[in-house]
Amino acid sequence: MAGSAFSIEQARLAEARHLPGPCHDDFLRLTRSLIHGPPFQWLLVDAPDEGVRRQVMAAVDTVLHRAGLATNRLPLSDKILDVAMLEERLVNNARRDPVVHVIGRVGWLDGARWEALNLRRERLAAEARARLVFWLDGEAIALAPRHAPDLWAWRGGVYAFLPAAGPTPSPAVGEASLSPGAFRDAWEADNRSMAERSRRVVAIRTWLEGHPDAHEELKLAPLDELGRLLASLGDQDEALAHWCDVELPFHRRRGDARAGAITMGKIADVLQGRGQLEEALRIRQEEQLPVFERLGDGREKALTMGKIADVLQARGQLDEALRIRQEDELPVYERLGDVRAKALTMGQIADVLQARGQLDEALRIRQEEELPVYERLGDVRLKAVTMGKIADVLQALEEEKATLRLPESPT
Repeated sequence: MAGSAFSIEQARLAEARHLPGPCHDDFLRLTRSLIHGPPFQWLLVDAPDEGVRRQVMAAVDTVLHRAGLATNRLPLSDKILDVAMLEERLVNNARRDPVVHVIGRVGWLDGARWEALNLRRERLAAEARARLVFWLDGEAIALAPRHAPDLWAWRGGVYAFLPAAGPTPSPAVGEASLSPGAFRDAWEADNRSMAERSRRVVAIRTWLEGHPDAHEELKLAPLDELGRLLASLGDQDEALAHWCDVELPFHRRRGDARAGAITMGKIADVLQGRGQLEEALRIRQEEQLPVFERLGDGREKALTMGKIADVLQARGQLDEALRIRQEDELPVYERLGDVRAKALTMGQIADVLQARGQLDEALRIRQEEELPVYERLGDVRLKAVTMGKIADVLQALEEEKATLRLPESPT
């Protein structure tokens, strides 16, 4: 039986206090998602130190049991021969309990297996209706966005747990684990303080300078995090210089067209924020879109089309922006089953309709197509934003009605 909300929160805080300092924040984030998130979740955990992993997992189970959520464990061992067998085990374990800890083994989830798992994601979401927590090594997590991009987009969060004295990576994991925040979810706000982020920038730069001969695969995540940190600190000039002079040449040397196109998108974001709409639009249309079309990456193509629509909307080209939202973005997210991205796009469609004065339809979309999704996902921030926009539409409708009720001035 589940305890009261107060007792569950007390348990979360108590267990967090007993963990190493670096684990505190991510432990609270992970348990909050498991308790309050949807029934099906796919969560990734980087815990290179086995002792810390065991300690955190035990603390997680203690809190979940207080919340009335039973758990079980599925080790990735030699007995699981391939992804088909993994899928079978996941479905069986998910039928028993609402939370399944998948305990990784170094090297098991390679690129080919990630690709196979990516192809089975729809069936997993339908049949393994549980909170699936994958406890993996840093290298396995680094492979996911490249070999399972659609499954990666479904992640509910990425968490890192390290011992207080710093990471103790196994030889097989290597220096990838020296970048514990490298897999922080890019869609989430960085909850670290400005001082912590500044220190993290120094730490990453120090590591990169001290390891010039490190394998390129190990540099991927730190370089990505460094750019995002610089941007989050408000240092757009530094972020732009990093993306233009460091990260973009790095991806081009590796021949990674997809990563290069994504980096070009970050550059375009900065330019767009500075009002350089023409150059931002050129980058989207000439540097990004053709790459994703050539690679057959439907999700990234849809995201880029959305950015193009943003520029067109800023330039007042509302009809073309609306067409892109409805014809180039929305069908992709519907096909992928990405309810969050679909809701966000519906909200952008409502923005255009509201700008065109179609207030009733904009209101309907906010109330019926957007708000229920954020409530179901437990996304408090987006729910609040949508409620604010609903209030704006209602106010505009009232003003419109008041204008219609005004008596004609005497001639």
